[in-house]
Amino acid sequence: MMIKKGNEMLNVKIGDVIRAYDFKPMVGRDDCFVEGVVERETNETGYSAFKITVTKDSWSDASDKGRVGKIVFVPKIVSFSEFPGRVINLSRI
Repeated sequence: MMIKKGNEMLNVKIGDVIRAYDFKPMVGRDDCFVEGVVERETNETGYSAFKITVTKDSWSDASDKGRVGKIVFVPKIVSFSEFPGRVINLSRI
């Protein structure tokens, strides 16, 4: 699946690892994101999304796994707070 990432297209395939930011990274605050393996593309949530199994959660620590191991739906496009690089394919860097 190709999705627009700024002025370029983001190529994502099943099995790739992606990072999806919850909020745009900014100086002065920690990044908020999940990383995970793309299980499939889906529309079961009512919007076009990647269904991922989370392997890393920026909010997790030694005592709390946060979203790690859980299924998360990452929207391909959002109607507000969209920014270039919101979804990054770590398998293609």
